[in-house]
Amino acid sequence: MSVCSIEDIAENTTAPFWFQLYVMRDRDFINRLIDRAKAAKCSALVLTMDLQILGQRHKDIKNGLSTPPKFTPYSIWQMMQHPLWCARMLGTKRHTFRNIVGHVGRVHDLASLSAWTASQFDPTLNWADVKWIKERFGGPVIVKGVLDADDAQAAIDNGADAIVVSNHGGRQLDGAPSTIRVLPEIVDKVGHKTEVYLDSGIRMGQDVIKALAYGAKATFIGRPMLYGLGAGGEAGVTRVLEIIRKELDTTMALCGERDILNVGLHNIYSNDMPPRNAPKARI
Repeated sequence: MSVCSIEDIAENTTAPFWFQLYVMRDRDFINRLIDRAKAAKCSALVLTMDLQILGQRHKDIKNGLSTPPKFTPYSIWQMMQHPLWCARMLGTKRHTFRNIVGHVGRVHDLASLSAWTASQFDPTLNWADVKWIKERFGGPVIVKGVLDADDAQAAIDNGADAIVVSNHGGRQLDGAPSTIRVLPEIVDKVGHKTEVYLDSGIRMGQDVIKALAYGAKATFIGRPMLYGLGAGGEAGVTRVLEIIRKELDTTMALCGERDILNVGLHNIYSNDMPPRNAPKARI
């Protein structure tokens, strides 16, 4: 679900990249999508397991977010305040979701795309589907959207090559636990069998350090990069990553650490302090 297609990304990078897969009811389309990811030489698929129905997103209801966007007096007023931004947006090459439009027969614009997407959420997705997706792709499949240790084990049992501890940015289920809270029990359950990553809630370098100390292999950064993109384009994204890198470096120094390989549970203060030789985070 992006304005850049798999092929767009493949044409503009030589670095390894992953593709995040949402499984829809139209399995023929999904098979073609997986085949396209394979042809584009994606190094891994990230299978999203926590968006088979759309949650009640209160902020989106309040701000009127929709596809296609609605032009209200307020939104028009906002655009009038930023004429240069509007001009740059009009000058961009991509204005639709290019992984779908042109690849599904009855989808030809944003309105038909919205209707098609609303009808395509598939609540029948289950752990057994990991197997056929992996067989179709022929490469690593990473399961995203895990908040429970037993679910993490089920994902591994059904062929997942890695786990992303994620609550979908806190937008799906109001009241779901934070990812950093459930990370330790998931690492304890499957961390010795596979790599465990974390997203949702990463806003600064200290958040990265905490996740690594609890045993995450790495963290994903979403919303801060979007803030940077909206504020300053590519330079804004670069600036966000530099801020997080500097915060991470400063936090390590204040914790008395010089090597990220030495960050571990001993860097987390709690009433039950682990021994100094507790297992270190792997990066």
